[in-house]
Amino acid sequence: MLIQITNKCYEGCAHCMQCSHPKGEHMDMATFKNALRFARFLGVCSYIITGGEPTEHPQFYEFCEALNRFIKGSKEVGAFTITSNGTWFPERKDEMEKLAKLDHYVGMQVYTNPKWYKDAPFILEHKNEINAIPKVMVDTSDIQGMQDLGRAKTNEQAQAEVANNRYHMSCLNGHLLFKQTSPTRRLSGLDRQPGIMCKPCVDYKGNVHLSESHLCPSFGNVNDNYWLEIFNNLRNAKPCCQCALGKKFLTSENIKIQVARHLLGFEEPSK
Repeated sequence: MLIQITNKCYEGCAHCMQCSHPKGEHMDMATFKNALRFARFLGVCSYIITGGEPTEHPQFYEFCEALNRFIKGSKEVGAFTITSNGTWFPERKDEMEKLAKLDHYVGMQVYTNPKWYKDAPFILEHKNEINAIPKVMVDTSDIQGMQDLGRAKTNEQAQAEVANNRYHMSCLNGHLLFKQTSPTRRLSGLDRQPGIMCKPCVDYKGNVHLSESHLCPSFGNVNDNYWLEIFNNLRNAKPCCQCALGKKFLTSENIKIQVARHLLGFEEPSK
């Protein structure tokens, strides 16, 4: 499960699927705890803390401690990771070393790329120092699956990468995942499959999505709805296919995509 604890970020990346910005809102602790309880209800084992830039949350470390305690108190074996742009370095190096001592924290992916991130030159200059921090790794690989979401929708360079994306919309794996569930079994470890760990997503307001972006349709809120109701909404959901990759999904002649359309209840396009 992806938990977006904040939508605050100073990078202003042109491809950002969250439209994160310097005045982005934070998740409160009550919503965070409800997100964790909802995760337990689903049978989630893997958690990813993200944003925005998650370290911009004023209670970032407290949230990580709370998640570590939650996993420790669960019957299932679980773990969590963090995605970051690394702009906390070097001022909060000691905090990240302290974080590494949490036993259910697996690690932090610091992603940066000069093509998109304004602070990439600084992060790359200090890559070896950042990588020396326990459980932290800098990733500079190219984005393999650019999504037609957020600011990417209006950026020419991002749209060129969307057009070359050989994958499909962000929500597809999530929709297919919940088609495999039942009210009694729910996820039951299914979230450990490759490409599935970030599904579903609970955003900073508590809304639940099958995409990694809070701008995509919500199927309930962990603060307001019965969890079984949200679960049933997720099981019965159908991709909106409003993004460019969704439209590509509807017309693809790939046999696996045709099967996926059938599983999700789409009628095949007429020849």
